Amino acid sequence: MRGSWIAIALSTLWGQSAEPTSRANLILVKTPADPAEVLAGLSTFLKSNGFVLDTVDAARGLLTTRVLAEGGTLPEQMKIRAVRGADGWRLTGRYLMGGPMKNSFTAFPATFAGLTDAPAKVAFRQLDAAARVIPAGTLSYGRAKVPFGAFTKWEDALKMPW
Repeated sequence: MRGSWIAIALSTLWGQSAEPTSRANLILVKTPADPAEVLAGLSTFLKSNGFVLDTVDAARGLLTTRVLAEGGTLPEQMKIRAVRGADGWRLTGRYLMGGPMKNSFTAFPATFAGLTDAPAKVAFRQLDAAARVIPAGTLSYGRAKVPFGAFTKWEDALKMPW
């Protein structure tokens, strides 16, 4: 009991948590699995859930999904990005939301915030489901700075790495 309390306190100090916090927008997955194995598992899961892959690069440790402005389903309106780093795989997501006339779109980060059916939380749960297919992965959650706001063009927001 005491050991788990200390682990939670330390992970909070380091900006990561074993459970998603209310504003988490990034998932870090530590795994001993080979990058090709990780990308194969992620690719299979995402394709079977309606996502269209944009980039799969084992040498760089990168996977992204494609976003369609006219998309009608979450997989068509959401960009997932998985990047291998020194501390593990970082998964982030963004989703598009159309304006009142459906002629303009804004990109928002997938975050563990809001009510159960809030768009940000629904998108985050999809990101979490993808992270859980990484073989032998240990997940932690954190908050990354988002370099775009509500007035950033969605095309620009989708290109920004974070």
